[in-house]
Amino acid sequence: MGHDAQLLKGTAKLLALRLLAREPMYGYQMLQHLEAQSEGYFQLGDGALYSLLHEVEQEGLARGAWAEAADRPHRRRYYHLTAKGRRELAKRREDWEGFSRAMAMILEAHHARV
Repeated sequence: MGHDAQLLKGTAKLLALRLLAREPMYGYQMLQHLEAQSEGYFQLGDGALYSLLHEVEQEGLARGAWAEAADRPHRRRYYHLTAKGRRELAKRREDWEGFSRAMAMILEAHHARV
């Protein structure tokens, strides 16, 4: 889709932390959830997601653990949100809510005059 990549880049960490707050997930599962829950709006590439997951893990916001699956020949790396990650999610969510309220006020005020 032709969406602004910079907008997605600026919110990708918030989205990833929110998904992991629901349940531990592996990368491809996260991509599927993002796309399905946003009705196709959020489409993140594999490379971008795995780079983000590496960053989140390095920052101590999540930890990854390999898990065997009885029905699959390959292991999957599941990411679990840490306590630090939960705090970061709360902060980023609060920041986002303030930002989106302020944007809505400006866009709605402008729209009313147009």
